Amino acid sequence: MESLRALAVRLDEAAADLTTLARTVPATDPPHPAFGAHAAGRPGEVGRALHRQWAAATADRAREAQAAANRLAAAAAALRSAAERYAATDDAVVRRLAREA
Repeated sequence: MESLRALAVRLDEAAADLTTLARTVPATDPPHPAFGAHAAGRPGEVGRALHRQWAAATADRAREAQAAANRLAAAAAALRSAAERYAATDDAVVRRLAREA
């Protein structure tokens, strides 16, 4: 049971790391001038389009990271639940065997 609980802890840590990543990735997007979006004419249009595409891509990756974090947290909860059920079953068997002895 302890190995299941230890694995659940590791999954929770990974979920926390992914949640942090999901928050920080979009926050580190470069500002639009880095893409030349402030330029006049066609270069500015291209820069603005590139900036929008960059922002959309990092937002998508952030959502994917958060979804993965949620799945890892759910797996950790399932492992803890399984460990508790195994322990409860073991306890019940020990009590039953003690009564039968």
